[in-house]
Formats: sequence, C-alpha cells, structure tokens
Amino acid sequence: MIDSISLYIYAGVAAAAATTSETTSSSVTTLAMNIIIAAIVLAIIAGLVVLQIFLSKTQSKWPGLILPGCNIFLSLLAVFGFLLFAIAGANVIISAIAILVLFNIPTLIYLAIYIIIRNNKKDLNKKNQEIHKMNIQDLE
Repeated sequence: MIDSISLYIYAGVAAAAATTSETTSSSVTTLAMNIIIAAIVLAIIAGLVVLQIFLSKTQSKWPGLILPGCNIFLSLLAVFGFLLFAIAGANVIISAIAILVLFNIPTLIYLAIYIIIRNNKKDLNKKNQEIHKMNIQDLE
C-alpha cells in the first residue's frame, strides 16, 4: 500500500532530479536527497513486510488480509483515476491493465507471506496435536 505510493514518489523525485541541470553542488545535494529517500522507502517497505508477518501470525485469519485488501483498493483507485483522466483509445486499456498489474505486485507478495505463514502454522498445530495425543496415550 504505502510502498507503492512511496515508490512512485521516489520515481518522481528521481525524474525531477534528472531533469535539473545545475551546478555540481546541486547534483551532490540531489544525490544525497535521493539516497535519503531511498533509505526511507526501503525502511517503509521492510516495516510493512514485518507488519504483514506479524498480522499473519495472529490467531484469526482476517488480520493477515488487511494489507493485501488495502493494496487491492489502492490499485483499483489508481486504475479508476487513470481512466478518469485518460483519452479513450486502445492504449488506454493496455495502460490500465499495466497499472493494475504493477500496483498489485505488493499484494501478491503480501498474499504469499500470508499463505506461507498460515500453512506453517497449520503444520505446527498438527504436530502439536499429535504430540498431545502421544502424551495422553503415554499417561494411560
């Protein structure tokens, strides 16, 4: 969700930095700003991945689906916003599909994290149940 937005902000800042042709001190400042923005974006992405892992480990299955749901909502919002201001044509549909696919890459990553963690949790619960049954049989 936020990682998609921050990635596009970073791309906009990098494009703006590439178009400016000022002195070398300005380019050094721009490079430093780009490094800072990249570090912030990476920290946000890492934080969201950790949050997704935490939400996926909860007892209920619904909290782990919050971030993918928000990402799907934002991707649809981006597509509808693009279609609202686009001029009709064949390229518009291709562009809208491309926007939908690109904005849903984080959604797929979040869903993969969710599925992996939930499957591992099910396997662990199954093992614990088997151990519990064995302990009960040992007591008898």
